[in-house]
Amino acid sequence: MTQGTPSDPGLFATMYSARALRRFKPDPIPEEVLFQVMDAAIRAPSGQNAQDWRFVLVRDPAHKARMQEWAQIPWQRYQARYADRPEEIDDLPRSQRLSLRSVEYLVHHLSDAPAIVLVLGLKGRHSTPGGSAFPAVQNLLLAARGLGLSGSIFNLPLSREDELREMLGIPENNHIYCALPIGYPTDRHGPLGRKPVKQVVYDGGFGKRWAFAEAQPDSGWQERWL
Repeated sequence: MTQGTPSDPGLFATMYSARALRRFKPDPIPEEVLFQVMDAAIRAPSGQNAQDWRFVLVRDPAHKARMQEWAQIPWQRYQARYADRPEEIDDLPRSQRLSLRSVEYLVHHLSDAPAIVLVLGLKGRHSTPGGSAFPAVQNLLLAARGLGLSGSIFNLPLSREDELREMLGIPENNHIYCALPIGYPTDRHGPLGRKPVKQVVYDGGFGKRWAFAEAQPDSGWQERWL
């Protein structure tokens, strides 16, 4: 482990605490940490072992600033629903409100993210597009959490895809699946609020309750790992 790199908190502790934190410190990501994140991403499986994923690291301030501008367009369309009553956002359930506010923050501060990772894949290579890219995305996000970083899928900058392709020289035969801003968060990772397993997992058919899950606490087994 390189000096200055945090120790691995462990797989389950990582999964049970990886929040989508969208406010970043200005600290740059050391090259060795960024390499570890990307090296973990490519350990994910891909259909037919094609490994056709490609990743573009966007760190140039001018490029990040343009992506921030492009993120404003879809956000303004979304925000229009609250134009008459902006305070209505504060009336939303807490988890929804906090998530929305953090997205709003990222829209206006995307250029503060030390790095934005674009995830690409060859068009027409797989019968289920994205099925071979998003396992790598999850690996990347878990690795980022394990190294003290945070990240989340943030596709609002893709609203100007043609301009994005031109800016970064992305060929037309590559699909842009998502953008992942990553950096050291100002907020903290921690326990995640999720629906209980018994509400979302069925045994033997849709809607059939799973007896074992019924007997488990609604919070799941987070206390085992956090």
